Amino acid sequence: MDHDCGCGRAASAAPDASLEFDADGELVVGPVIRPELLTRPCAIGTLDGSWLLELERRTVFGPEVRGALRIEVGTSSLRVSGDMYSRRVFPPVFTEFELERIRPIPFPVPGPIPGPGPEPFAGGGADAADAGEAGDVSEDETPILSEFLPLGLRWYPAFPASEYSWYFRSNGSTYVDGTLTVQIVRHLWNRTTQEFVSTDTGTLTLRCRRPLVVTTASTVLGESQRMTGTLSIGGTVTNVTARKTSPMYRGCRIEVDAMVNRMFPASATIGSGAAATVRSVYAGAGWDVTVVTDEISVPDDADLTNAELATLMSGHRQTVSGESWRLWLFVGSAQGGLFGIMFDDDTVPREGAAGFADVELGNDSFIAAAARGRPLDEVPAAFLRTLVHEAGHAFNLWHPKHDVHNPGIGIEIMNQTGDVMGFATTANPYPGNASFAFSNHDRTSLIHSPDPQVRPGWKNFGWGHGDLSAGLPAPVDVAGLAGDTGDEGLELTVAMPAQAFVGEYVTAEVVLTNVSDQPRTVTTLINLSEGDLVFLHTPPDHSLQHLVDVAIGCGPRPTTVLQPGESIRNHVQVFFTNQGVTFTEPGRHTITAQLEVDAMTTVRSTPMTVDVRGPGSDPEVDISAKTLTPGVGRAIALGDFATDAAARAVLTDLAEQHSDTDTGAAGALVLANALARSFTDVRARDVRAAAPDEAAHFLELALAGRSAERVAALAVTVASPTEKDAPVVADTIAALKSRAKGGARSVAGKDVAAAERIAEDFVEPTGR
Repeated sequence: MDHDCGCGRAASAAPDASLEFDADGELVVGPVIRPELLTRPCAIGTLDGSWLLELERRTVFGPEVRGALRIEVGTSSLRVSGDMYSRRVFPPVFTEFELERIRPIPFPVPGPIPGPGPEPFAGGGADAADAGEAGDVSEDETPILSEFLPLGLRWYPAFPASEYSWYFRSNGSTYVDGTLTVQIVRHLWNRTTQEFVSTDTGTLTLRCRRPLVVTTASTVLGESQRMTGTLSIGGTVTNVTARKTSPMYRGCRIEVDAMVNRMFPASATIGSGAAATVRSVYAGAGWDVTVVTDEISVPDDADLTNAELATLMSGHRQTVSGESWRLWLFVGSAQGGLFGIMFDDDTVPREGAAGFADVELGNDSFIAAAARGRPLDEVPAAFLRTLVHEAGHAFNLWHPKHDVHNPGIGIEIMNQTGDVMGFATTANPYPGNASFAFSNHDRTSLIHSPDPQVRPGWKNFGWGHGDLSAGLPAPVDVAGLAGDTGDEGLELTVAMPAQAFVGEYVTAEVVLTNVSDQPRTVTTLINLSEGDLVFLHTPPDHSLQHLVDVAIGCGPRPTTVLQPGESIRNHVQVFFTNQGVTFTEPGRHTITAQLEVDAMTTVRSTPMTVDVRGPGSDPEVDISAKTLTPGVGRAIALGDFATDAAARAVLTDLAEQHSDTDTGAAGALVLANALARSFTDVRARDVRAAAPDEAAHFLELALAGRSAERVAALAVTVASPTEKDAPVVADTIAALKSRAKGGARSVAGKDVAAAERIAEDFVEPTGR
C-alpha cells in the first residue's frame, strides 16, 4: 500500500513544522495567530495574578466555560491553578475572544473588562456602592501592590456554585519566549454529590506578547494583559483566552458588625513596629480583602450564647447581590475564655466568625506587661490576630496540627493562641512575638485550593484537608502525612455504642490516661468545639470526614497535670456535627479520636466500630423521622432551638412521646436548657423570656427511669461545649441532689457523686 502523505492538513505544513496530534490521532490546530506588529514576549512577572480564563465554544449552542486562572510567579517558582464553571446560555452570548475570530482585528482587545457573570470588586462597581450605603470603609482602599491596572478595574472571577465544573492545578510548566506551557491535572466535579469524582491530565498553552513601545494608553488599556492559546484535554483541543483581572489572586469582602462599645481593631502595631490591618495581613497571602463596617451599635449583651450568635449572624448580614466572595465578622462581648469562634453549620458551612472583646488576657510573665489582665479589644495586636485567625477558619484553614499535610507548629496566623503563647518569653512576650503572616502551607492553600474548599458558605470546615479524596492535597515533604507523633506514656480511648439506628442520639466518652511513671502536662479541652479534639469518621463508603462541633472556638489552652495512672475525661455528642447527622447511612462506621495533647504531641485512639441499621420498630421509625427533621440536629448541637418554632415543636413531641429512650431524653434536655434562660434576637429586638416551669417539666421527663450518672452524661452532651455555664448541667445536678435528699430510691449518694464528677469534667476536666 502506498503510504504517501502528500495530501491533507498535515502534508500542507512546512517541512520543518512542529506537528502535534491528540489522543484520537487528529492533528492539533492551534489558534489563529494574527500578525503582531512591534511586539515582544512578556516578562514572566507579567503573568503573576488573577486571570479570567475563557474557552471557545465548539458549537454556537455549546456550553459557556469560563473561570478563574491564578498564576503565582515566585523568585524560583511558578504555580498555576484554576476553577472552571460552565453553563448553557440561550440565546448564545459570544465572548470578546469569540467575536475576534468572527471579526479579525489587528491588536488584542483592551482588558481586563468585567464580563456579564461576575461583578466588579474591591474599590469599584457594586461593592463600592454597597460600602458607601452601608457605612464607612474601615481600612484604606488604596492598592496594596503597585500595578498598572487601575483599582476600579480589579476583580476576581466568581460564578454561581451551581455552575462549578472542574478544578485544575499545574503539574510542571515552562515559560519560553512568551509561551507558557502548563501540564495540568484536572479534577472533575459532580454537581449532584458535590464532590470531585475523577481526574485526567492535559496541557494548557498560553502566549503572552506586549507592545515593543509601551505608551501610557497601552499600559492603562492593558494590551499586554491578554493571552491566547489552547487547552488540550479529554482528547480535544480548545482555543482559550485569558484576561488579567488583578495582580493579586483572590478577593473577599468582609463585613464587620460590632456590639456597642466594642472596638474593631482597624489597625494595630505589631511586634516589628509596623502597622498591620486585616487587609494588609491577607495581602501578604495574595488576597485582596475589603473590610466594610456595617453596624457598630449591636445592642449590648455581656454573654451571648452560641444560639444567639448563630441567629445574629444568619439574620444580621447585609444582603449583597452578585457572586463576589464575602464573609461576616462580628465583634462581640464574651463567651467564657474563648478569644473567637467560627460557625460551621451543615446548611451554610463556614458562614461567619466572631471575636470576643471582653475576654481578658492572663497575667503570665510571657504576656506583655501592658496587656496583662486587659480585655482583648484593649490590646489591638492580640485582637487583630484573633479576627484574622477566625477569618482564616472561615476560609477553611485549620490549625497546623489538624492538617493532614503535617505543616510545622509555629507563631504564624493559623497556629492556636496557646501554641503562640508557648513560644513567647519574658524578653519576647505575647502578642509581640506573634507573626502576622500565614505559613507557606496556608498561603498556598489560600491561593491555589479549589473554590469549594476555600469560598465561605460552600464545603464544610476541614474538607480538602483530612479527606484526601476531596479537593487536591498540597505536596507533602519527607515527613509524610500527619498522624501520631507518638507518646507511649499517654493513652486515648473512646467508648460509644457498638450499634445504633439511623436517627438515634449517640454519645461518646473520651478518656486520656497517663500510663507512664512520670507526671504529664496535658490539655483539658476534651471536646469537639475548642480545637484540640477531632473525631475521624469513616462511613461505609470508606471516605474520611473530620467531625467537629458546629461552632469552633479558639483561645488559650488550659492545661492540667496528670499524675501516673490518672485520667481526664468528658462526654461528647456524636449525633450532629459540622457534617450534619453523623450516622445517616446504614452499614459499618468507624470513629477514631485524635487529640492534640500539647504543641508537639498528637495521640489517637484505637478505632471504634459502630454498626448502623435502619429503624426497626414503629417507635424507632418515629424517632428517626423526628431527629432527621431539619433544624432538630442543629438545636441539639447548640443546646437551644433559638427562633426555630418548628424544631421546638418536634423536640417537644420527641421528649413527651419517647422519654423512655436516650434520644427522647436528649430532646427533653435541649428544651430544659433553652427554656431555663432567656433568648435574645438582637436583630429583631425580640426576647424569649425564660420559662422555668416548662424547663422543669422537661427535666423531669429526662430524669424519669434513668440513673443519675446517665442523665448527667446526657446533660453535658446537649450543652454546647463552649458554654460552661449552660443551665441544663447545673439544673440536672441540683435536681439529682434534691431527689437524693428526699430519699428517692432511684438516686443514691454515690450515683449523685458520679454525676457531679461528670458535670465538673464538662466545665474543667481534672485528673483522677
